[in-house]
Amino acid sequence: LGEAAAMAGQRAGPLEEDLMQNPFLRVLRASFEGMYRRAASKGEATTLLVPCAECLEGESFSQIFMETHVLQAAPVPGCFMTLGGQGVEIKDSSVSTHLGFSEHRTCEILQTESMYDFGSTFRVLVTDRPLVGRYRTIQGAADRSHAASLAASGASGGASKPSNAANSAATGGLSLPTLPGQGDQPLEWLNSAPAIQDALFDQVDRFRKTFVQVPGCEQSTAERIREIVGDAVRKLIRHHKLVQPSQQRQLDYQVSRNTYAALHSFVFPHLQRILSAPEERLEKGIRSFASAEELVEAIPGAQGRGLGLVDIKSCSEQLEEVDHKITPHEKIACIDEAHSVLQRCIADSARETAAAAAASAGAGGGGGGGRPAMEITGDDVISLFILAVYRSSLQYRLAHVAHVEMYLQGAAGRSGGAEAARFDESGYAVSALQAALQFFLEERRAQPSTSRGGPPRSTTNVFSSYLQQPGGGEVDSA
Repeated sequence: LGEAAAMAGQRAGPLEEDLMQNPFLRVLRASFEGMYRRAASKGEATTLLVPCAECLEGESFSQIFMETHVLQAAPVPGCFMTLGGQGVEIKDSSVSTHLGFSEHRTCEILQTESMYDFGSTFRVLVTDRPLVGRYRTIQGAADRSHAASLAASGASGGASKPSNAANSAATGGLSLPTLPGQGDQPLEWLNSAPAIQDALFDQVDRFRKTFVQVPGCEQSTAERIREIVGDAVRKLIRHHKLVQPSQQRQLDYQVSRNTYAALHSFVFPHLQRILSAPEERLEKGIRSFASAEELVEAIPGAQGRGLGLVDIKSCSEQLEEVDHKITPHEKIACIDEAHSVLQRCIADSARETAAAAAASAGAGGGGGGGRPAMEITGDDVISLFILAVYRSSLQYRLAHVAHVEMYLQGAAGRSGGAEAARFDESGYAVSALQAALQFFLEERRAQPSTSRGGPPRSTTNVFSSYLQQPGGGEVDSA
């Protein structure tokens, strides 16, 4: 290792932190030397977040934990990206989690240093807590732990809590399913039971280290993740004595989301790798159409329907947002919103068509010269989704769908009532995307059909189509 030197320190906290004795920094330099060397060599583009020694509960840190605290500057001033692709904002004397984090957390900057190592100078910020994971609350940060302490003691009134809008902005525009007046309650249930939270992260860390992902056995991976989540949820329900089904569903959603976020760099690259060949075939199928007009001519039953007149730009843009999400929960929300946006686009187009037809009829003295208003069918929605996929720049489409299927297959079976309806609605939107992808994967071209009475289009269930192989099974050395 190079000789590191701390210079020009500015301390906001009451105590001076000796960086060379900080457990996080020592482990980073000793056990993750490659990561540290690459970050240091980038000089001023790197900001290293170092949780203070007092807030750390141990000296064993996972690679995900380390990657989360190594920041690279983004084009927007004050915004940074972790090595795992998550968004962080540094403003005044605080560091806040944003895009890609399952939990919104604001850390106080206690100390600012410049460090020289490997021939470059980079910034080091000592914070009162880590961006993710468990920690000890230190003096001076008690105000931000007030809500969690109230939840742990059973109090429910008078606490000042972050608004849903704030939580939504911190998680990339998506908010968790919440009950009225309980905006951040699921997070409090998890954070106020440190022993259960520790056990959950220990299981996740052990799963990453011992579970062997075998191509064709992704369903076993999904089932094991569901078991980890279910075990933690049952413990938390007993710990907090939660009896309302709606509360239990909120908790399940939050724990599942946290778990999938922690496992993103373990699961998703695997899906990308094993689906690379089908993804290449899908991309080739999309690019085989020279224009949207040619595509409409190839979609069975889409000819003469005026579908090319529907403005689907906002739907395509919403689909592209999936690339910026790391949990299937957030990806589902993007797909749902894309489907909702598409329906609004259809309604707008129908109104414009009806207005144009009425104006034309009036101008022609009732001669019917305008095109009549058209009723949009379910097949038309799928056809428009095909066009939206064609016009979007979404990457790794099959891997994203497989990631979503992993979550939905476990979650839908455990839900009931209104929650089951929510999953049914999500499943419908996901099925529409699957059907759109299936169109480009099928070996059929230039055989348009104007019949609307043909068989329903098949969908692409990535698990059954590409990931399940005969004789597959779980390999887990845990």
